[in-house]
Amino acid sequence: MRVTLAQTRNEIRDTNQTCLVIDVLRATSVMAVLLSMGVAKIYLAESFEAARRLKKELGSDVNLLLIGEKDAVPPDDFDGGNSPLDFLRRGHKSQLPSTVIMVTTNGTPTLLACKDAPITMPIAPLNLDACLKKAAALKQDILIVCSGFEGESAEDDLIAAGLTADRLVALGFTLSNELNEVRKKYQAYYNSPESLSTALRNTKHGQRLVVAKFDDDIDYCSNENIFDETGTLVWDSDNNPLIKLSEK
Repeated sequence: MRVTLAQTRNEIRDTNQTCLVIDVLRATSVMAVLLSMGVAKIYLAESFEAARRLKKELGSDVNLLLIGEKDAVPPDDFDGGNSPLDFLRRGHKSQLPSTVIMVTTNGTPTLLACKDAPITMPIAPLNLDACLKKAAALKQDILIVCSGFEGESAEDDLIAAGLTADRLVALGFTLSNELNEVRKKYQAYYNSPESLSTALRNTKHGQRLVVAKFDDDIDYCSNENIFDETGTLVWDSDNNPLIKLSEK
């Protein structure tokens, strides 16, 4: 079985394979945390207005969280931003609602670009082993898709893609030349969370988070295999896209 890479959603050519979508800083990392905290449905919205409309459509009887941010700040009427540590702390204090509407500038369009794939999963180091075991069990070729930033390639996602590739090799997969080069370029950072955090912190996106005082999020997103929960892209009866908690 073979693994290839799309550095952005614009590079996707063939979705007739398992698609693994990465937005390590921080959308798919947040999804890993939410799924581990009992959230069963994460609706995907491409804008704040779309998220607000969807909340109205779902109805006031649905207990949910509306989350997302711009320039590291959530709108006043939202319940939270895009910090995995924030939701981890909140989930430890009290049960989170089972439904979340999440605004993701890069993650949502990338996940939806894989809509024709037999299965699409958001992945992060935090739940990497569980995601890869589920993907390997399908016995299909895999396409790793980086969310990037505003349609352009982003080094933080490439680093996470290389990590994913490194772990897939151990599961018996072969890599495309491009992906293997990415893996080798960053392989020295895959030995510990501290090394991975250093690499992510030094990327352009990582530096934006440092300036916004989200250093701790970078450190947390660099941990591997904290959670066993995974999710897949599905649509509800009204054709709204969401990440649904998968059965173990």
